[in-house]
Amino acid sequence: TSGTAVPIPHPIHLHGHDFYVLGSGTGIFDTSSSPSTLTYANPTRRDVALLPAGGWLALAFQTDNPGAWLMHCHIAWHISEGLGVQFLESKSTINLPGAAWETQCQNWDKYWQDPVWPKTGSGLKAKL
Repeated sequence: TSGTAVPIPHPIHLHGHDFYVLGSGTGIFDTSSSPSTLTYANPTRRDVALLPAGGWLALAFQTDNPGAWLMHCHIAWHISEGLGVQFLESKSTINLPGAAWETQCQNWDKYWQDPVWPKTGSGLKAKL
């Protein structure tokens, strides 16, 4: 983000997929010139890639895994500040859970009120 007090690189992770790193660079991605610099033949495959400080990262992934998938910075407090996005992939083919799902939810509602191992946080929110 322009004007960030501490411009640092961000390790970007996508759930539900490995992705292809087509390229990265400094400054703003230029739709007229940057695509010609991307690697389309045999690009690097990863599940985490570094977004350069003050730069851009071009990724590609196959949309073959229906669901809601989170892409986020792997620095925990960065996602709590909003450096994350969720993709809804192939909504019409998502298999929704049946009646057993409601039982799971009811069991969780009972458990979390007096858990054996209390959870103190999600790990995604910065503690102040």
